[in-house]
Amino acid sequence: MARRRVKAVDPWKLKRWYTIVAPKVWGEKEIAETAADEPEKLIGRTVRIPATDLTGSIGHVQYILKFQIVDVAGSVAKTEFVGYELDNAFVKRLTRRHTSKIETVFDVKSRDGKTLHTKVFVWTAVRASRAQATAIRKIVIEEITDFVSKKDAAEAMKEFVVGDVTKKIAERIKKILPVRRVEVAKVRVLEKAIAPPEAALA
Repeated sequence: MARRRVKAVDPWKLKRWYTIVAPKVWGEKEIAETAADEPEKLIGRTVRIPATDLTGSIGHVQYILKFQIVDVAGSVAKTEFVGYELDNAFVKRLTRRHTSKIETVFDVKSRDGKTLHTKVFVWTAVRASRAQATAIRKIVIEEITDFVSKKDAAEAMKEFVVGDVTKKIAERIKKILPVRRVEVAKVRVLEKAIAPPEAALA
């Protein structure tokens, strides 16, 4: 008796496509698409995009935004803004000999009770002494702490990308040393409602 052939089912035919949208602070714009056989499997996934995709400004291309899927409604996957970082190539271009790149890493609490793990770079026009670097880090922590305490986490992070928060910091630092640039280089939310994803979307 001949064996009966069982036709294999293409797993992709069982999947459904979902539109991933940015949170309200970024205008709920579409940022990507992904497929899944069950919507629950999307929860916790992350997507990274350059900020210019949302702002339309080439001046923001160096900021890589990170969004995490937290809910699915129909064919729409909703996200939270959970952090961003500067592109490494951009950081390398700003780092030069005979100058200083002063790094300050600290945690700060936002108005909505979230903790932001923050890294700030200050590039000076001349080399800084240890005492000058210490004074500059103190200014950075004071200004960022004051700013973030008055904003929700997502609002604060967006302002770091599109606003002029670092201008006030630079003005204070100029009293110590000439400043080439100040950047809030990396921020991530430490307190999330869901576990971090195992893999990010391409």
